[in-house]
Amino acid sequence: MSTSSERLDRYDAYLRQDPGNALLAMQAFELALDLGYLERAQAYLDQARAVEGDAAYLSHRQAALLAAQGRWPEALAAQRSLCQRFPDDADLQATLATLLHCSGEHNAAETIWSELQAGGRLPPHAWAYRLRTLHFQRRLTEALAWAGALPLESQPEAAGVLSLMAVDAGDFAAARHWVTVALAGASDSVEALTARGALALAAKDPVSALTDFNAVLQRRPAEGRVWSSAGIAQLLLRQPQAAVDAFQRATALMPAHIGSWHGLGWAQLLRGDLAAASTAFEHALALDRNFGESHGGVAITHALAGRAEQADHHIELALRLDPSSLSVRYAQAARSGALQRPEAFQRLAERALRGAQAPDGRSLLDWMSN
Repeated sequence: MSTSSERLDRYDAYLRQDPGNALLAMQAFELALDLGYLERAQAYLDQARAVEGDAAYLSHRQAALLAAQGRWPEALAAQRSLCQRFPDDADLQATLATLLHCSGEHNAAETIWSELQAGGRLPPHAWAYRLRTLHFQRRLTEALAWAGALPLESQPEAAGVLSLMAVDAGDFAAARHWVTVALAGASDSVEALTARGALALAAKDPVSALTDFNAVLQRRPAEGRVWSSAGIAQLLLRQPQAAVDAFQRATALMPAHIGSWHGLGWAQLLRGDLAAASTAFEHALALDRNFGESHGGVAITHALAGRAEQADHHIELALRLDPSSLSVRYAQAARSGALQRPEAFQRLAERALRGAQAPDGRSLLDWMSN
């Protein structure tokens, strides 16, 4: 069986014999774009344009190529021009909304999605991206209500997105349902695998969770959320070095995610590296100085290092900001001298991570995964 690159080389040979074949040039373009051969893709597109001129479908694919090159302003300008030429074409409008979402303009994207939905013109193939836009806007309840009545069996990508939104909304029953729907139609759905891993993590089944997270990371190694979740699974498996490695990847990809910095701090504590733990908790605190859990984490490192005054200062602040702070409990235990031996701290930390709960029912692992 030939590889995709070999197929593309055959297209080149055919096009040398038939340079005016615009259909063949566009087949080569799509394959090159899929392979990430962007310069070759542009050459094939130019070859088709030499025959077809300014055909609308060529302008549409030019916008896709510009987006693949990261040239978002040009991609959006090209797609907007097409939408102005064909204002009644719902597919073109949906593509513009998708480009807006991918470029980070989520509010503008949702304006288009909602207008198409209100007019009954939202194409089913666009459901997944509209859900992704709503996910970024944290409009979880609205999305679950809207999409719950859709025939998502025919759109497994959208079902996968919805499964992850249901996890984030805390509706685990709905999440399990949409995971099943998604994976029945698309066994490699990244969102569905992430959601299934999160469900396993919530059930304290780190082995199953890691199986799904690793499957996602093999395909998308830049998924910071999944690295952070994998770090939590490694903590449950008592693999602090593997947890450190995962949380370091997570914090590099999501430097503003406080939960990942806390995960890194706890993993370093379980490794016995107090200085590294202190650095992680201080970084979390710098992101938001009004967050009680961060003061609690910093207090733990001060207490274990014998810096009583600094520990008491952060314990006081943590309790003032969040009387139910989980971290501060262990700071108080360390401050009282109950955790002088490293193995005693490790046992208590493992119990804390696995089962200690705040009044709302969360454990430290639950909290870090948010």
